[in-house]
Amino acid sequence: MALESILNGCQQDISVSYWRLTLHSSLRWLMSSPMHSLLVGGGLVLTFLIVSGLFMRGFILIERGRSIKRLWLWGFPLALFLSVSPLLIGEPLLTTFVPPYDGQTADAIVVLGRGRWLRSSRAMLTAELMEENSAARVFVSGRDDAPAIARMLMNMGVDPDKISGENCSWTTEQNARYAAQKLLPTNADSIILVSDPTHLLRSQLVFRSYGFEVIPYASPLPTELGLSYRRLLTLRESAGLVAYGLMGRYWPRSIHAIDTTAAQ
Repeated sequence: MALESILNGCQQDISVSYWRLTLHSSLRWLMSSPMHSLLVGGGLVLTFLIVSGLFMRGFILIERGRSIKRLWLWGFPLALFLSVSPLLIGEPLLTTFVPPYDGQTADAIVVLGRGRWLRSSRAMLTAELMEENSAARVFVSGRDDAPAIARMLMNMGVDPDKISGENCSWTTEQNARYAAQKLLPTNADSIILVSDPTHLLRSQLVFRSYGFEVIPYASPLPTELGLSYRRLLTLRESAGLVAYGLMGRYWPRSIHAIDTTAAQ
């Protein structure tokens, strides 16, 4: 049974490097408390501010012979702007290019797990989409999140036979890769992709690179998470969007290039 494979956990021994496990654990710790994200986010901004200022100081002194006074007059405000710009304009930039959902239908709904705080809200939205017959089935993706969301969907009345997914992916790249491996061979080419607003741009581009026709569906962040949590997600997605672009993960890729042992 497809659903049992999610509820029973990841069915393969995934080789994950130590740094990735450490990064994943750190992100989960940050997401566990708005105070954690506020403290760490403030520390990162301050660190970036100091490093940027020192770097520009050295560059200007060496290349142009400017005085230290003039350097800090121009360099400090610029470093400050670079530090806080993702917090001020990052979220609008990440969401502006994502088209709003307009009642379209698709072959499947793909729900991306993004931590325990976000499971309930996107499960409710997915159940509503299924009730409206927006798709014939649901595919839930995400390490640890997939079993929890699948159970929520069942409790909300979604037919268990229409729920499938994988519990092995740690990253957005793996979400897309494992979904492509499972869905594309069954002719599920069009999907409604459910995730939080700031994550949708990056995830939409990655899923499209594997050949999906993607209809983004924004699952708003719960209001109780607060501003610090939203800022952390904005910083994370701003960095992730650039990093994935540099790694070439938005270019078209063939399903035949996917590792057929993954997420079995």
